[in-house]
Amino acid sequence: MRFPGCFFAMIVTLRAALANDPAQAEQALQDIQAGKYAKAASLLEEATRRDADNAELWNLLGIADTELGKAREAEQSFDRGLSLTPDSVSLNENSGLLFFREEKYVAAKKRLARAVQLGSENPGVRFSLAASKLRTGEAEAALRELKALEPSLGNVQQYWEERGRAELAANPAAAEVSFERALKIAPESIIALNGAASAAERDGLEEKALSYLIRARTLAPKDVPTLLHFADLCIRRDLGPDAIKALEQARELDPNNSNALYLLARANISVQNWQRAFDLFREYSARHPNFAATYYALGWLDLKLGRVADARQQLEHCLALDPAQADARYELAQLEFDDSHIEKAHSLLETVLRQNPNHAKANMTLGEIMTRSGDLPKARELLEKAVKLDPKLAPAHYKLSVVYARMHESEKAAQERTLAARLSAQEKQQSRTQLRLVLPGDQTEKAR
Repeated sequence: MRFPGCFFAMIVTLRAALANDPAQAEQALQDIQAGKYAKAASLLEEATRRDADNAELWNLLGIADTELGKAREAEQSFDRGLSLTPDSVSLNENSGLLFFREEKYVAAKKRLARAVQLGSENPGVRFSLAASKLRTGEAEAALRELKALEPSLGNVQQYWEERGRAELAANPAAAEVSFERALKIAPESIIALNGAASAAERDGLEEKALSYLIRARTLAPKDVPTLLHFADLCIRRDLGPDAIKALEQARELDPNNSNALYLLARANISVQNWQRAFDLFREYSARHPNFAATYYALGWLDLKLGRVADARQQLEHCLALDPAQADARYELAQLEFDDSHIEKAHSLLETVLRQNPNHAKANMTLGEIMTRSGDLPKARELLEKAVKLDPKLAPAHYKLSVVYARMHESEKAAQERTLAARLSAQEKQQSRTQLRLVLPGDQTEKAR
């Protein structure tokens, strides 16, 4: 992201330094200010051949090359100038801003901080320094510096967008206010709409987040990051068909986008398109062969498709890549349990619970093993923990009802059986129900 006008402000400060230079250099400066960058670069290349020790000529050449999109050449020019005058404010400013434009934030931070240390008062420089700090993990310092810039930049859209980013993790409500400030200045800002949606999501206001993203999609129907953000939220909101539609569009616009591919696989799981999801995850694994979670998804889908041997292979490969994948280990434990290899299942489940004591399904299955072994108090403890961790886990409620019945707590047993039956029925109903949004301009009826 480039802060408007910051390069021009620095160029103006060079006029005094060039006052005694040849007319050719003065003409190059005028050409830069007039936007004639190629002409300026040609003049400056000739000037630096004649006067290679003039740091300001290298500075101007770096500016011209930056505006021409020749980042490597610009960086070399700024470095040459800094080798001659390392304490030049404008050279540190321009070099830092080039790094910022190129998303080299560590290098940008170093040069911009040096410019400020040398006395730079340019708001664009200080803004870019704060933004670089935010992108290198210094959120608190970035926010502090951004707040100090409000008197200078409070009427600039990009300022409020960046401030919203800085506030997002620690204070989503404040972030949403900042993104709304950006939207007052620029109502069609896709960055601000996506930012406000993220803030609302962090506050648990998913309906509000969805409204921001619908506005963003309406304003920029071909913006891929918006399509991905919208689809991700739709998956969580059980709006699978809408997620798939958005992601298919994103894939058409950007076929090499791996995030779109991964989300599309997830969206197909949400509508129980098991084979389609499997094929998409397999495509993703070909692009990213060392991403362990993909093989867990492939194994889980193999189980849904009845391919048990293949599932076992995928899950074992997942754990070979990342032993911390507790869900994959749980599925292997469940396979051992289903095959009556109780000791193997028991060992795997204990490992899962060492990794994640709050794994609801691992608590449930280990509770069932304890029930079979006759250790009813331990079974009760594990199953009660499972339903506390996941109140909608119908099998855990049913298994708990069996334990209560065996412990002669008939009322509790009946309650758990009833709850298990209701949750199971709800799950079946939801599996047959797919909501569909009606977006602006979409004539499709809402379907249930």
